[in-house]
Amino acid sequence: MDFRRLLLVTTVTTAITALIGVITATSGAGLTCEARWPLCDGAVFGLFPANFMSFIEWFHRLVAMVTGFLIVGSTITAWRGAGSRRVRFATLVALLLTPLQVVFGAFTVLVHEFVFGYSVLVLTLHFSLASLILGALVAATVWTYADGKAVSTTRIRQAGAVALLVFPMMVALTPRLFFSFGEVVQFSYYGLGFGLFSALVALALWSREIGFRGVSAAGGIAAVLVVAQLVVTRQAFGDAGQLLVVGLSFVAFALTLASVYRVRTVATGPSASPLASD
Repeated sequence: MDFRRLLLVTTVTTAITALIGVITATSGAGLTCEARWPLCDGAVFGLFPANFMSFIEWFHRLVAMVTGFLIVGSTITAWRGAGSRRVRFATLVALLLTPLQVVFGAFTVLVHEFVFGYSVLVLTLHFSLASLILGALVAATVWTYADGKAVSTTRIRQAGAVALLVFPMMVALTPRLFFSFGEVVQFSYYGLGFGLFSALVALALWSREIGFRGVSAAGGIAAVLVVAQLVVTRQAFGDAGQLLVVGLSFVAFALTLASVYRVRTVATGPSASPLASD
């Protein structure tokens, strides 16, 4: 497997791990395995799960372990010369954050057992770290596929178009707005959210490649707002929470729409010179 594919697999697996983590937390499976970590509650000295709920928690840990090895492998490969300087540092950021993410993953189990309940703070930090790791890997992947190739405005508009299509679907799945926020809806919501976040990161970085500084800033802010929306959604109860989530989505959508319009306007204008001064 070449480096680009390895990095892409690592990034996708990281997103899948985070999605499984969301389901693990919301289903209550994170409190199974007899609140033990890294062991569980089944056969062979507690190495394996005893029932379906503990299997969810156990499986999340297994996928997280595989993801960790992929991050290590991607980082080593990048630093052995497969990646550019910025790709190497992006993978290094993901690698350095991974042990901290493992610690917070353990806290989601052990804090419940020994301190003060299934802490909202711990869960929020755990999810936020996952988002940072995913962002670093998305950046590394985008840069890897861009290195040595001309980035076209068409590619930027395509990333923006994907983002604009996802926004309405996410609004429709806003917690308790139209649907009960069960496991299936949450899985879909966060899956769309991670895809939206990745598209916005690509838009921001590709725009920066060809000098669209304003578009890059707007795309980056929109990406941060999407992560904020995903974090808030985990605690969004009542009308105020729903309005906050929808409001964040609306602002991010407006920034993305303005970015796509700006790129299209400059790209179809009489001169390409404004690209470097946007």
